[in-house]
Amino acid sequence: MPKIIKDVEKNIRNCAAELFISLSYINVDMRMISKESGVAVGTLYNYYENKKQLYLSILKESWENTFNKLDAVNKLNISSEEKLKRFINTLYEDIEARNGLGKVLINTSIDELKDDKEIIDLKNSLLLRVEDLFKYIDKVERVSKCSKINTRLAQSLLASMLIMLEFHPNDKEDNIDFLVEFISLAIK
Repeated sequence: MPKIIKDVEKNIRNCAAELFISLSYINVDMRMISKESGVAVGTLYNYYENKKQLYLSILKESWENTFNKLDAVNKLNISSEEKLKRFINTLYEDIEARNGLGKVLINTSIDELKDDKEIIDLKNSLLLRVEDLFKYIDKVERVSKCSKINTRLAQSLLASMLIMLEFHPNDKEDNIDFLVEFISLAIK
């Protein structure tokens, strides 16, 4: 009698996400996901055409949740300083919680994913949200007139966040305070 697994797709996604986080995209294959999830390889392919499709599905869902949170922060009617702090805190915590899953949006080093349209769209959505934050901050008037500066500032924030997480993983509050100060100084 075949083994019955409840919520097969959810189980596959959860197990795959754990493997992608702990081993990285490159070091995971469909057989590993099959073994970890307890789902036959053939069944796995009924849900996802390949590893890339599964990875992108997990990544997209994860970032969509972050985008919703960032959009909520951008809509708050609070001081620009508080909005900046909440935005950076939200983004930092979500990137930290992914534990490396999704770095591909900021540092595209995997050839198979580098030119993928979904990755590019997610990356652009992330950058637009960060740039929107800068537009809402009163002090940014001279910066928001130049989209190239906004884009580079957004990229700098994201890269700095990854560096803080890598080199100072146990200093969350100090990292967030540094990033807020970094952006505050950059937009003055």
